[in-house]
Amino acid sequence: MKPFSKISALTLSNVRYLLSDIDDTLTQSGGFPATSYAALENLRASGRVIVLITGRPAGWCDMVARFFPVDAVVGENGALCFYRDGHNVRQIWHDPVEHRDASLVRLHAIAKDIIAEFSGAALAQDNPWRASDVAVDFAEDVEPLSLEVAEAIAARFEAEGATAKVSSIHVNAWFGNYDKLSMFNRWLGEVREKRIEDILDIAIYTGDSPNDVPMFKKFPLSTGVQGIENYNLPSGDLPAYVTIRDAATGFAEVANALLSQPLQTGS
Repeated sequence: MKPFSKISALTLSNVRYLLSDIDDTLTQSGGFPATSYAALENLRASGRVIVLITGRPAGWCDMVARFFPVDAVVGENGALCFYRDGHNVRQIWHDPVEHRDASLVRLHAIAKDIIAEFSGAALAQDNPWRASDVAVDFAEDVEPLSLEVAEAIAARFEAEGATAKVSSIHVNAWFGNYDKLSMFNRWLGEVREKRIEDILDIAIYTGDSPNDVPMFKKFPLSTGVQGIENYNLPSGDLPAYVTIRDAATGFAEVANALLSQPLQTGS
């Protein structure tokens, strides 16, 4: 990973899409600071397209899409996308509701057994607002467990046929082959009528944990906040760049650098 400061001013001035994770990328110590909200607001006002891409639940994403200065939010690691259409919020789902409901029954049964096996883990408190996946808390509202434990929890879900990803606070599990990148790509095509290849050189993605790997691998300007260094990721899964600081203060490095460069017309 190269220091984020190595990205040239000319490259930054051409960035039209700001894509970002939320937890421990825009947040700091469990809170959403005013600096992050103001950065999103200022970046959108500058002409950038803002898409947040998170593991958080559908219920949260509806609120973010309605009240945050964003164009769209991808939630539950790619299960859904809520986006602004004038004054309305539209929805894209990977699976129909009957499939989602059946999956949740199976996932919660598996999660119950896993939580009994790993002392200290618990169902994440945001599960009542989830539509497609289950989240096991290992570092948000419980005494933090090690990343090794989180990875072992993910492996148990995978042994049951689920897809599982570790974030900075939860292990998320679902049935299906979607991820953050696939749903962003779907929104881009269906709503913006663009191919992902059209924006690779004018987009930047910021994230902090293994569930961001699909985005890191796709975007040349992928950037991890400093906390990405806490994970033992293979070199091919790492972002191209890394900030000096962690979480929201790391994101501020990216936002301030973008805002310091007027957006080039015709990007």
